[in-house]
Amino acid sequence: MKHRVIRIFITALIIIISFILQSELSLANFDIVATPNFLLFTTCIFGFMRGCNYGSLTGLVCGLLVDIFFGDVIGLYALLYMYIGFFSGLFKKMFYSDHVFMPMVLVFISDFIYNVLLYIFRFLLRNKLDFSFYFEKVILPEMIITTFVAFILYKLFYILNEKILTIKQENTLSFDK
Repeated sequence: MKHRVIRIFITALIIIISFILQSELSLANFDIVATPNFLLFTTCIFGFMRGCNYGSLTGLVCGLLVDIFFGDVIGLYALLYMYIGFFSGLFKKMFYSDHVFMPMVLVFISDFIYNVLLYIFRFLLRNKLDFSFYFEKVILPEMIITTFVAFILYKLFYILNEKILTIKQENTLSFDK
């Protein structure tokens, strides 16, 4: 029970920090560089490390934060992030602590899918058909910068996940003692 509360607290803290970082960087209005999508990275990594249910719940919370503070309609970002967390959780069986390649590929592909779906729902349905401009100016730079940030921060997420697992193992009953 104690490890569950600690896991929820750490996850909530990471989501809040990611949301603050993402909102502050996006409000800084960088014209030269794209801003990383910290919430997408957080959703992907939690889904990848802890499974479909945890990834979906993390994605739902991250998406609702974006919907409430920045969205036009409540539910679009929540749905997108939730599906990204769920599909990232499908790769949990491929989770190896030593390999950084799989999470980076997962973040890269998830960011591409997220931005393409965002383009479809926000622009294509309004008859704005310049996908090549959107891909060149928004999708590709954001994919690269988010993957780079994921490469840097992945080890921190992994260490936090291991600490939570060791707390869980210490609190379980054992008949060997």
